[in-house]
Amino acid sequence: MTKNRYTIKELADELNVTKPGIRKLMSETFRKQYTETSGNKILINSAGARIIRKHFRYNKQSQNSQTKAKTENSYQKLSKTVSSNEQIKVISTQQETIEMLREELKAKNQQLSNMQKLMDQNQQLLLNTQAENKTLLALTHQDNSQKTVKDAEYKETEGKTASNQDKQTQQKNDQEILDNLNGKKKSWWKRWF
Repeated sequence: MTKNRYTIKELADELNVTKPGIRKLMSETFRKQYTETSGNKILINSAGARIIRKHFRYNKQSQNSQTKAKTENSYQKLSKTVSSNEQIKVISTQQETIEMLREELKAKNQQLSNMQKLMDQNQQLLLNTQAENKTLLALTHQDNSQKTVKDAEYKETEGKTASNQDKQTQQKNDQEILDNLNGKKKSWWKRWF
C-alpha cells in the first residue's frame, strides 16, 4: 500500500539524506505543483516523491561510481605516498644517524688526541722526576762521603750531630711551654714552624 502524501522527514529517512537536502531540491515551481501545507508541515504528493527519489537515487549511483573511482585513485596515491613517505622517513632517519655517528667519531678522536697529549706530559714529568731523584741521590751520596764544614762548625762524629739536633728541638719545645705559661700567644705561622 502506497501513501499519497509524504512529509519531508519521511522522504529524508527513506533516502538516507538530510531534510535540508530535500528542501534545496524543492524549488518554487516544484512546491506549487507537488506540495500541500497542512499546519506547519509540508506534504509532498506521490508524483513529487517519485521525482525526489529519482533525483537522489541517480545522484547516489553516480556518486557511488565516482566515489569508488576516487577511492581507488586515492588509495593508489595514498599507498604510493605512504610508501614514498616511509622511504623518506627511513632515509632521513638514516642520514640523522650517520650524522650523529660522525659527530661521535669526531668526539672520540678528539678524546684520543687529548689522552695522547696527557700521556706524553705524564711521561715527561716522570722522566723529570726520575732525573731529579738521581740528582738528589747523587748529592746525598756525595754529602755522606764528603761532609764539608759549614757555618764554622766542625763535625766530630755522627752521634754528636744527632744529639745536637735533639737538643735544638728540645730547646724549642721548652721555649714554647714557657711562652704558653707566660701567656704569650704565637701567631699562626709561628705555630707551624
